[in-house]
Amino acid sequence: MEHEIRIITDRLTLRPLCAKDIPQAVAGLNDYEVSKWLTVVPYPYGAPDGDEFLAYLEGRPAFEALAIIAPEGMVGVVGIGDTLGYWLARSAHAKGYMTEAAGALVDHYFSTQEADHLGSGYFTGNLASANVLGKLGFVPDGEEQVKSRAQGIEVTLKKVVLTREAWGARHG
Repeated sequence: MEHEIRIITDRLTLRPLCAKDIPQAVAGLNDYEVSKWLTVVPYPYGAPDGDEFLAYLEGRPAFEALAIIAPEGMVGVVGIGDTLGYWLARSAHAKGYMTEAAGALVDHYFSTQEADHLGSGYFTGNLASANVLGKLGFVPDGEEQVKSRAQGIEVTLKKVVLTREAWGARHG
């Protein structure tokens, strides 16, 4: 069943986000250097925000929000709703975790869904996210102005897309 999804990589386990993850989510997202790169996440971020997100997820496909479990614990979330989205606690940056986690979820998505493409995006200046998406084969697909809730301003979202064909070509 979809709610039983569990994706195992070399170093990580991806599983549905749950109530026991809220303290780590709050710790990771209540850091402006993390939340400023996200569209709908407020800053400051508290436990009620985490509870609200869990309530939003009820009845939605499990792969919309998977906790990223690393050797040091829950370090972020990766998910696919309308697009691929993710965040990673600053303590887990520069370890290759997001490329590994997002790559595994994208593989799962194209292997189990009928979609012909998958979109994502990153704010201008978020080079780490741009690098992750580039490594996964996403290519530019325009840009738009969006509101960053944490920053309280409109920012430029660099949109990217990965087609099923491009994904398949990368997986031989």
